[in-house]
Amino acid sequence: MRFDPSGLNRAFDKMRDQAASKGKTMADVQGKDFLNEAKKQGRIIAPTPETITATAKRLKGRIKRKPGISPGKELARRIRARGTFARGWFISNITSEKFKIRIWITNKSAESEKVDQIKKVSDKAEKATGGRFKSRLNKLADSLTNKF
Repeated sequence: MRFDPSGLNRAFDKMRDQAASKGKTMADVQGKDFLNEAKKQGRIIAPTPETITATAKRLKGRIKRKPGISPGKELARRIRARGTFARGWFISNITSEKFKIRIWITNKSAESEKVDQIKKVSDKAEKATGGRFKSRLNKLADSLTNKF
């Protein structure tokens, strides 16, 4: 009796194809999850209008501003622009190679790198989404191997 590996090879091919398609979908979902978490953390660290107003009162109109702009106008601009860091996050690039899927998430607001280094928004978002990623990855592996 001879062993025919064609059935085994077909099963492995099917499993590899499912892993490639479902893995890309899972990476997209995880990337969007991280993006939403980064936006959420950005909203948490955003100053409230009361905090901005209290700081302006404490400085008694000596806030940094462009020439010709009154302190009241600068205060209104700062209150209006306070959520810019949180809204600035977006997925800039997604590449997929044979066994790697890379997702680049950037922030287009000015001084975002400095704010992220000080407040560690991306690190907090990574900690929040990391556990969910591992559980989703295990669930994906189970769904691929249970048909085998």
